Amino acid sequence: MLAAFPAFAQTNAKARDFTIFLLSDIHLGAENLQANPPVTREQTLAKVRANLEAMRGLVGQPYPDRAAFAGLKLGAVAAPRGLFILGDLTDGHREPALAQEQWQTFDALFPAPGVAFDGKKAPVFALAGNHDGAVAGPQRQGLVGRNRALEQTGQLAARSPNGVHYALNWDGVHFIFLNLCPADAPDTATPFKFGTQGPGSWNDPQGALSFLADYLARHVGASGAPVVLLQHYGFDTFSLNDWNWWTLKQRRALYDLRKHYNVAAFFHGHNHRAEHYRWPDPQSPAADLAYFFDGKPSPNPRQYDVLSCGLACWVIRIRGDQLIAAHFNGRGWAAAPANFFVKSLNNVKANAQ
Repeated sequence: MLAAFPAFAQTNAKARDFTIFLLSDIHLGAENLQANPPVTREQTLAKVRANLEAMRGLVGQPYPDRAAFAGLKLGAVAAPRGLFILGDLTDGHREPALAQEQWQTFDALFPAPGVAFDGKKAPVFALAGNHDGAVAGPQRQGLVGRNRALEQTGQLAARSPNGVHYALNWDGVHFIFLNLCPADAPDTATPFKFGTQGPGSWNDPQGALSFLADYLARHVGASGAPVVLLQHYGFDTFSLNDWNWWTLKQRRALYDLRKHYNVAAFFHGHNHRAEHYRWPDPQSPAADLAYFFDGKPSPNPRQYDVLSCGLACWVIRIRGDQLIAAHFNGRGWAAAPANFFVKSLNNVKANAQ
């Protein structure tokens, strides 16, 4: 049973209408990898800047004519209220000087106070990925500093005690930024052997699940307000493959927590693909389903919409009680029908499986 919750302010959902640009996996510093063919720093920067300019060019352009958008009269793409970047901001070089340089480059290209779109600044809300170094490194410490500055200017609804995780409340929609994944500590059962793991490592989720539980209890409660969870790791085959970036135990804890709330969607990066899928899907790995449902998987489990970033960006529009999503690949609107969808922000609270 959940504890009693305080009263929550009512929001005029019908008046909502704002746009978000959602991207991930910029990998500044990728020139330090053993790429084939080799990549120079200038090429890395040119690619990032070209994508940013292409996104700027979206503003004022009409939404694409897609079956999913029939009858919606979407008009033109508005300047974003914010730019959300879901990890792997840099390529996490182990040499401190290069890691610091990577962070400074990101911070200059995507400053927290805002990136200009059509004469307006869109603040940048970012989180850490597995390539963004250890907890004490310049990338993650730089993010902590940015979060503090955003909080001081009144842009955050809450920030975790360690300064790492945070949330926004935009017109009654709660966006909760959880960095690697909604877990509290590295799972000793993780079989992935890349680098040194454990507290303070590149794979330390730093209390994200506890922050999520506390935020939901304090700021959402029984209100039924829509919640969007943002993280780096996903629920796709890459995130759950033999490398096992986050474990069954960690996903089960999240699955149990989300039952009491109206989780409208999950957004993630990591796999470098633009996808829209559901979690948990009856086609999910059998081990996942068996673990989630104590060996008795439901034939029709409560599913959640999941969106992974891929190239360039998703254009996310929250209008009234709808979440409208269209993917832009850097050259134009994507071709795949699955990359355009509309969903309700209501009636997705699950009280059972």
